[in-house]
Amino acid sequence: MGWSSGQSHLKNASTHISGNSVYRGVVTQTTPNPFLARRKRLPPITLAVAVHKTWKIFAFLACTASFVQTGPPVKRGDNSDWWSLTRSAETDIPRGSEEREPSKSNFQILELELNDDVLSKAIANLGKASILQRGDASAGRSQVCYASLGEPKTHLIFEKGEVNDALYLFNLGPDWNGSELCAVSDRVTTNLSTKSGLHLGQTAAEVKTVLGKPSVETRRKIIYSFVVEKESTPADLENQKQQNPKLSGEEIRRDYGSYTLTAYIECRFTNGKLSYLAISKAESF
Repeated sequence: MGWSSGQSHLKNASTHISGNSVYRGVVTQTTPNPFLARRKRLPPITLAVAVHKTWKIFAFLACTASFVQTGPPVKRGDNSDWWSLTRSAETDIPRGSEEREPSKSNFQILELELNDDVLSKAIANLGKASILQRGDASAGRSQVCYASLGEPKTHLIFEKGEVNDALYLFNLGPDWNGSELCAVSDRVTTNLSTKSGLHLGQTAAEVKTVLGKPSVETRRKIIYSFVVEKESTPADLENQKQQNPKLSGEEIRRDYGSYTLTAYIECRFTNGKLSYLAISKAESF
């Protein structure tokens, strides 16, 4: 199967605009971007970029800056990273997203979990690697890539965008500008799987055993889209209080008492076997 740029368009989808939601965690993407979250009192699907509430964007920049200790980030001014879900600013979200929360184990691999610290933790656990930076605004992304020993290569990539955290696992597809900087790790193997049991080489039936009924299914691709409203924990509220000291306790509970978890999982198959797995999530108030 030949690999395209990953920009296949989903039918019956909705596209979105900017709003002023504030992201807790993050997601977006290639088939185009389906990770942008929703906020109460706004239209159902919203491309959210914090304007007056900039703490999340600041945290993203500060987090990226912390990687300088492993070497200055390497910048690439192209979109050759065909596997990235974050590179397209356009957002098409499948209708019929599951209103349920996927298991946290789907977002865990090699004891690493998709969250704000995923890049620094990947480097700490898997070894020194270059941080590649591409794009800007909602398509801005920082990436850390690891590859298996020998050929063919299995790639494990962690990505942090302005509004998303993502991981990618694949063993087919063309090289891209920066693929030569992937750090070799003996922990990245053909048998590598998420904690939930997703791994390369599975059939579509095996993937559905783990994740259930997909939101979209074609002969070579399965997509899962999840959207669920969750109550904020006391720790979440305390964090918002620290970030917004001028707000009263009542205002904190009103504005940050709940949030939307948006998750997206894309599986691509070659000769009936899983050859590309992308997992992304975002949390927004």
